[in-house]
Formats: sequence, C-alpha cells, structure tokens
Amino acid sequence: MSLYRKYRPRVFADLVGQRHIVTTLRNALAQEKVAHAYLFTGPRGTGKTTTARLLAKAVNCTGDGEKPCGECETCRAIDDGRFLDLIEIDAASNNGVDQAREIRDRVGLAPAQGSRKVYIIDETHMLTNAAFNALLKTLEEPPPHVIFVLATTEPEKIPDTIISRCQRHEFQRVTLQDTVARLADVAAAEGIAAEEEALALIARRATGSLRDALGLLEQAGGFGADSITADLLRNMLGLLRVEEISRVVDAFIARDAQAGLTVVSALIEKGARADALATQILDYVRTLLLIKHGQSDPALGETVMAQAAAQAKRIETADILHWLDALNEAVQPVSRAVAIPQ
Repeated sequence: MSLYRKYRPRVFADLVGQRHIVTTLRNALAQEKVAHAYLFTGPRGTGKTTTARLLAKAVNCTGDGEKPCGECETCRAIDDGRFLDLIEIDAASNNGVDQAREIRDRVGLAPAQGSRKVYIIDETHMLTNAAFNALLKTLEEPPPHVIFVLATTEPEKIPDTIISRCQRHEFQRVTLQDTVARLADVAAAEGIAAEEEALALIARRATGSLRDALGLLEQAGGFGADSITADLLRNMLGLLRVEEISRVVDAFIARDAQAGLTVVSALIEKGARADALATQILDYVRTLLLIKHGQSDPALGETVMAQAAAQAKRIETADILHWLDALNEAVQPVSRAVAIPQ
C-alpha cells in the first residue's frame, strides 16, 4: 500500500493544512447544520476527496464524542471501501448525461447501511453541460438523506448554476512547514531516517501537494540507502546543488553577463537540463525575495541560507521582481530550445 493511502487521515484532527475548512465542518456537525451540497475546490493533493470521505464518515458515525470517531463499524467500513452509502464517482470517466440521470434516479432510494447517502463526484469539471443540467434540480432539492460533495481543481469550468447550489470551500496548498512536519511523522512511523534538509527539498518539490510529497518520500525510501539525504534527493530529482544556482545569482547581482553565461554553460555541459536549471534559478530568486522580507527557507541549509541572506542584502526588491518577471518569461522558451538553450 502506498504511503499516501496508508496514512490517509481517518479523523478531522489528522487533516493537514486545512484548518479553516475543518473548523467550519466541525461546527456544522456540532450544530446539525450540514449542507446538502458542497463544492471543494483547490490544487491537487490538498485533501479534497479525503475531506469528503471524512464528512461521509461524520454524518454516519455511530461512535461517541466527536465525529467521525474513526473506530466504529461505519468508520471502518468507509476506510475499507465497503460502505454502500458512500458513492464515489470519477467524472473524468463518467461524465455523460446518462450517468447523471442514473444518479438522479437513484438518490431517492433509502440508505442501505447508514443514515445518510453521500455522493462524491471527483473532477467535477469534466462533466458535460448536459450532465450538469441533468444534476441541477437534484442538487437544488435532494432528498433529506442525501449529501453531494463535488471536488474539482478547475472550478472556473463549473456552471454558476451548479456553484450557487453548493456550499463552497477553497482548499489551500499545504505549507512547507506543515508538509515537512507530516513527512517527518510518516518517516518516523516507517522507520525511515531522513535529513531535515531532504524533507524540505521533498516538500518544496511537491509544491503544496501532500500526496505528491508522500509519493516522493516513498520513492526516495526505495533507493535502499541507510538515510534519505539532500544529495540523494538531488540525484533522484535531477536537481543541482543550491551553491551552483547561487553562483548564477552572483552574476546577476554583479551585472556580469559573461560570468553568468559561463556558469550556465558549464552547468549545462555538466548535464543539467536547461529548463530545470531555469526553474531552479527562478525558485532561488523567489527565495531571495522571501528572505529579504524576513522569511527563511529550511530547504537551503544553514550555510547556503547565510549566503542567500548576504545576497539579499546586496539587492533591492525592485531588482528581484524584475528578475522574476524575466525568468518567468524565459522558462517556456528555454524548454523548447534545441541548439543553444543557455
């Protein structure tokens, strides 16, 4: 079993990085004011489907205390995928009007195991217009025993008529700090030794997706090394050392085009991919902006962090913003260049 599935949150307290949503849902459950339809939007890997499953557990939980308890028969049945009243639909492969009509025709049936039926429609934006129209009335006035949860990464593709009938919750990218903390907990539970700098690199690479972060941790653990180190991660992901990226930025600061091109050419001749190099430079410059305004970056390590802080003092914010604009424009053309990407 993958680490992401093995360590999937079983109660609301386990959910990482979405405190605002957890608080709202807990209050709704406590006050018995659960909505009939929810729209969960946000980047991939941030917990939309997991939260929908937790909501399905909570409204059907038979345990004592806060719900879901994670221990009662209903909670265990949902965890094991054998709860008949939780219906998960992948809209990417079931996006037609016939499937929508089937849902509409079945919602009136009473729950088979629990007190509420919960329909989770993942990748909702993939539904056709005809399918959305077929669901419209059902979403507006579903039977009292039915809850709909629509999950999507692209809410702009969902008709306003659907959005207006749902209680919308925006999922945020999981912060670097929260991701590192979760990775450390999972690594400890799995008996995986990992450097903090390595975990920070994984978190940075995952860009706010906890699912991707756990996937990278699992991949790194499969290398057979005694410990997951930052160097192992760089080799696995094809990343250059931050010190090498810093040399390019030194040339920026000195406004020395010859020195900058010499460093870039040497790195590409060494085997670096030009598009990956451009992205790493962009990421490092963004880090300089954060450092200049009082933030830190554990992925850099203490030595490089001190060097980056010294660089940040030598440049103005306006220069950094100019570099970010230029690098953003350069990344895509660089990835398409054939002869001289540097």
